[in-house]
Amino acid sequence: MWLRMEGGIELIPGSPRFVFLFLDGVGLNPHPHANPFAGANCRYLPFHSPSPRLPDGTPIAAVDALMGVEGIPQSASGQSTLYTGINIPARWGHRGSYPGTDIRRILYRDNLLKSLSVCGRKAVFLNAYPHYAHLFSPPHLELRADGEWRFSDEFPAQFRRRLSTTTCMMLSNGMLPFNEEDIRLGKALYQDFSNASLIRLGLDVPEYSPEQAAEILAANAALADFVLFEFFQTDLFAHRHEFSECVDLVARLDRFLGHLLDSMDPEQDTLLLTSDHGNLEDCSTRIHTRNPVPLLAWGKNGDVLRSRIRDLGDVTPAIRDLMNCPAGGGTARLQERDPDAPPQKEVS
Repeated sequence: MWLRMEGGIELIPGSPRFVFLFLDGVGLNPHPHANPFAGANCRYLPFHSPSPRLPDGTPIAAVDALMGVEGIPQSASGQSTLYTGINIPARWGHRGSYPGTDIRRILYRDNLLKSLSVCGRKAVFLNAYPHYAHLFSPPHLELRADGEWRFSDEFPAQFRRRLSTTTCMMLSNGMLPFNEEDIRLGKALYQDFSNASLIRLGLDVPEYSPEQAAEILAANAALADFVLFEFFQTDLFAHRHEFSECVDLVARLDRFLGHLLDSMDPEQDTLLLTSDHGNLEDCSTRIHTRNPVPLLAWGKNGDVLRSRIRDLGDVTPAIRDLMNCPAGGGTARLQERDPDAPPQKEVS
C-alpha cells in the first residue's frame, strides 16, 4: 500500500512488486566513443562497460535482438516479439515503427498484459495519454480481431498510422488509458516521466524530478501484480538530438532508475529492464544498431530471469512462467511460420 504525503509519496510495505521498465532503442556498446552512457558515467545504466553491473553487483546480461534474421532490428517487430514470445522477424523480417495488420492480429489474440489479466493477475500499463485519453478507447478507437483498426470520425488523422505496440496491447485487453488527471493524482506517468513536454504545451500537470517519478512508479507497483512503463525518449533522442542532449537524458534516466531501485525491496520485488533494439548507445549514427540489448533482472527471481532470457522472444514466456500464467489463445498455433502466410502490411 502507499499513502500520499505532503512531501511526496510514502511507501508502506505490501505485496511483492514486478516492474517492467521498457527503454526503446537502447543497446550495449563497450566503447565510450559517441556513447552517452559513458558520457554520463552511468551507475545504474552502465551500458558502456565491457562487463556491466549495478553498484550492488547485479549483472546486466546481453540479449539478442536480431532473432536470427539479417538486417537492422526495428521497433514494431522487436516489441511484438518481446511482448508475445513469438519470433516476428522470422515471419516477416524486421518491420517498421508501428505494427501492421498481421502483427496487430497476433497482438490482439495474445500479449503479455492480456495473458496476465486472463489468469487473474492485476496488470497495469502505467503510461498516460494526456489530452487524448478519451479518444483511445471505444467507440473512437477499436482494434478488431482481424488486426484492422476501427476509427470514429473524431479520432485524429495524425495518429491513425502512429499507433504503437503497447497501444494495441492496451486495447486488446480492454484497458482504459490514463489521462492528465491521473498524472496529477500520481496514478500514472507520461512517457517522458518529467511532464516537461506537456507543460510546454500548456497542460496543467506538475513537473516531476527523476526521483519523484520513480516514487510514483514504485508506489503504483505496490498496488498491482505487474506494472509496465514504456520510455521511448531514448530512441527519439538517438534519432533527432545532439550528443550532449543524449548525455543529459541518460543522466536523468540513471537517476530515475537508481531511485526506483532504492524504493524497492530486493528480497520480494522484481525489476526487469530491457529494450527492443540498439540505437542510443552509438550516437555516431542516427539509425538503429545490431548490438545486443541489455537485460537488467534485479531482485527476487532476477537470477531465474537471467538464466531464461537469451533473446527478445524469451522475455514474455519467462515472465508468464514466474507468474504461473499460460499463454493466451492462439499463441501456440502462431509459433511456427506459415509458408503461405500473406506478406505483412507494414506501417512505418
